[in-house]
Amino acid sequence: MEDESFRDHLSTVTQEGKRIWIYPKKQKGRFYTARTIVSFFLLAFLFITPWIKVDGYPFMLFNFFERKFIVFGLAFGPQDFYIFAIGFISLLVFVVLFTAIYGRIFCGWICPQTVFMEMVFRKIEYFIEGDAAKQRALNKAPWSGKKIFKKTIKQLIFFAIAVLIGNTFMAYIVGIDETLKIITHSPFEHLSGFIAVMVFSGVFYYVFSQFREQACTIVCPYGRLQGVLLDPNTVVVAYDYVRGEPRGKLDKENPNKNGDCIDCHLCVAVCPTGIDIRNGTQLECVNCTSCIDACDSIMDKIEKPRGLIRYASMKGIAEKIKFKISPRIILYSVLLVLL
Repeated sequence: MEDESFRDHLSTVTQEGKRIWIYPKKQKGRFYTARTIVSFFLLAFLFITPWIKVDGYPFMLFNFFERKFIVFGLAFGPQDFYIFAIGFISLLVFVVLFTAIYGRIFCGWICPQTVFMEMVFRKIEYFIEGDAAKQRALNKAPWSGKKIFKKTIKQLIFFAIAVLIGNTFMAYIVGIDETLKIITHSPFEHLSGFIAVMVFSGVFYYVFSQFREQACTIVCPYGRLQGVLLDPNTVVVAYDYVRGEPRGKLDKENPNKNGDCIDCHLCVAVCPTGIDIRNGTQLECVNCTSCIDACDSIMDKIEKPRGLIRYASMKGIAEKIKFKISPRIILYSVLLVLL
């Protein structure tokens, strides 16, 4: 914890400014299973909602061009703009309060970037190219028929999914009927719509095939804001350095020589942003819980209690206090419900 040089640079960029490609190890565990289930429902909602209609109108519509908005079947016009203004202000307050209590849980569990990257595109990549070690070996290997086949199939599937996502987002803007016309008719009949779909698809394809975790660490403003939104009482994915230090190999003859961390680096290997959670809260951490599952599996093997990496506040770890519902959390949660 004394060496904080990691705060001087991003884990995915070299000192020369070159990209460090991240190969996260395939994940498994109770949190990953829970995130998979949550992602399934979120993806189902995203892709099914445009097809739902209420009294002949879309269930959700955000047509900024014609200033038509429908939210959960309720239509809003320009005269209702004040409702959106109040809603936007409430959303900002919600984000501040929610982050102050629970950290970046949204990023790891709900954010579309994380859901698509980890639960769709990454799974396809594992299926075609294998786990992290096999992916590294494939990328370093000379071009061959096998490599060309795997890379081509992967990119084609990635682009097909990106087109599906692009058309889905278009359906939220112009409606499913208009989107189907754009898809089934000649591009010249709906040129602007066709161009919009292709732009959407191209952006999604680039983000999930190349840009990846950089969207969270470089582009997303939420990650930048967390530094001023978090405090020592915020619940985050944290490493219990009190229990884990000093790190070292397991010594059965002298079990009290080192802390519980055996320095296996599995928490780093599974991290989708390439950080070491043992360094503390970092801008790149999206609270995806991969390190928790990885560490728990090691603790099970060496017969140590789970929770060396867990959801906890930094104050709770420093003072060896178990997580409890404080008046602050109750008050903020009530405000969130009211909002």
